[in-house]
Amino acid sequence: MTKQAAKKIRTQFLSAQEDQPSDLITFRRPRQKRGVKKFEAILNAAHELIISKGVNNFSLYDIADHADVAVGSVYHFFPGIEAVFAALVERYDLRFWEIVSEHIPPETVENWGDIIWHHIEKSRQYINEQEQVLIMILGPGQTWQTRQVDTAGDTAIARAMWNNINQYFDVPASPDPAELLHLAIRILESFWQLSYQRHEKVTKEMQQETYRAICSYLELYWPKYLQRKDPVLLD
Repeated sequence: MTKQAAKKIRTQFLSAQEDQPSDLITFRRPRQKRGVKKFEAILNAAHELIISKGVNNFSLYDIADHADVAVGSVYHFFPGIEAVFAALVERYDLRFWEIVSEHIPPETVENWGDIIWHHIEKSRQYINEQEQVLIMILGPGQTWQTRQVDTAGDTAIARAMWNNINQYFDVPASPDPAELLHLAIRILESFWQLSYQRHEKVTKEMQQETYRAICSYLELYWPKYLQRKDPVLLD
């Protein structure tokens, strides 16, 4: 992926989030190319230190040393370690948003549940490959601020899920489908937190249970088989 494409995707993700109180985003977003490079280096360092030192065992000074940047550069973007964690969660949520935004071949989709399964399966693969994501989204790295940032990310992810489903099926407009999918994400996170507590990963069995729970919830509002849209509209 080119830098320009990555920037476009990030912009789309951020714009898809609902307006949130300004005090939730306590880190400063970079505006210049040089600042973006430092900002990403700082997040990369924090991402690595979560594993090498433990999520509660490093400071902004440790991050600066690991990233090979001046401490002042870290403080320029982040007033404290929680702000770094909030930015990391936003980065992780961006990847989930990309997953649920991916095109799904029409021949693999029989009903909306197939799309839900695809999203759950791809998301499970990603989170299990990144221990840091497990820690920050489901485990001991969570704080009130990161949960608030994650809620904003989930809003964008739910909208992307609805956009994907809406390409294939006529989804009822009421209740708000994006809100229903946001609540479905909450179901997923509850199940996956339990799996992480028990197994330190999201198991295949818990993926299946999550799928059943989400489909049972959504079927309170959507018939299992919605009207399929004209395949021409799927291009």
